[in-house]
Amino acid sequence: MRSLLAAILLSLAAACGDVPLPPPAQLGKLVVVTRAGLGTYQVDGEGRTAGFAHDLALRFAGELGVEARFVVAHDSAEVARILARGRAHLAAGGLAPDEHPSLRFTRPVGALKPAPAPLDAVLPDDADGEIEGRAIVASGWAFPASGGALLEMAETFLERIRRDGTLERLEDRYFGHVHRLSAEDIERFLEKMHNVLPRYRRHFIDAQEIHGLDWRLLAALAYQESQWDPLATSYTNVRGMMMLTEDTADRLRVADRLDPRQSILAGARYLAELKEQLPPEVAEPDRTWLAMAAYNLGMGHLNGARFIASLVKRDPDSWYEMKRVLPLLAKPEYYSRLKSGAARGGEAVIMTENVRNYYDILRRHEKAVVNPQALSIDARPAM
Repeated sequence: MRSLLAAILLSLAAACGDVPLPPPAQLGKLVVVTRAGLGTYQVDGEGRTAGFAHDLALRFAGELGVEARFVVAHDSAEVARILARGRAHLAAGGLAPDEHPSLRFTRPVGALKPAPAPLDAVLPDDADGEIEGRAIVASGWAFPASGGALLEMAETFLERIRRDGTLERLEDRYFGHVHRLSAEDIERFLEKMHNVLPRYRRHFIDAQEIHGLDWRLLAALAYQESQWDPLATSYTNVRGMMMLTEDTADRLRVADRLDPRQSILAGARYLAELKEQLPPEVAEPDRTWLAMAAYNLGMGHLNGARFIASLVKRDPDSWYEMKRVLPLLAKPEYYSRLKSGAARGGEAVIMTENVRNYYDILRRHEKAVVNPQALSIDARPAM
């Protein structure tokens, strides 16, 4: 009944031109205007939505006791027009207060460190010349001139999530990895993305179709492991595109670790198995990043780190927490308590954060391939 009433009210408002929307409590919905982008609002192949602006607004709507409805504009100018006409309750579109004096703004949502200058020149920009999504964090939410009461509630909400750590965890989910790579690293990656990746793209896509993992995530993992070199070999005899150990390759029935297709399909299967081994309560995207760390360490060592997390009062289901716990696997006072023994947990953190960077870049440059199993990262705002 409430959804029907909301639909009627929205239809009536639309028919009346620029008559402002009813308040969220009356409408039963918080209408948010934003822009499409990896850090703002995106829809994956399964129809699931995510993004920093999306997740933050979804939480605010939950605090108000209403649903969130998102209106996606083409650019900041359209965001401002929609808000000024009263067609949305708030804008999370990176608007600048000095450019829109008729609107009202909260304080800046967050305070991200600026990306290093060389990275600004290498990473792709969005339509407004900012690294996509970061402008949303550095700016405040915007409200129409008549939105004073809702603005006050938003300020209270934002202050609370700053204090309780929710905002910091959300920023880390979308932007915590961007300082891991140098400009040279990213330039080298972009060059190989254009010159090397096309030779193997079909194999990654086939692996997605079989195992339900985004092919771009698998390509990012392969680049971190071997820089897309099918003949790569480490001093420990880990070999191939996905750098499989001999034991793992035997278990997965890989006849030739140096065959790129066999390696990619087996690596994808191994990562999918690791995700399945995690407890069901581990939500995405944490599930993916924890499985990625296990790809480097082994599930035994990851479970050891999860046990340590419980000892030091950290959340073992959160990548944000676990990337602070994993380095403890190298310290005797911690690994002495574990059957799995010592491990280079810090290396697993670096590896996983690098994959996050490469995956982020590939999502900007390479198109998703939609299929029924495309389940690599759930877009729900779990943390």
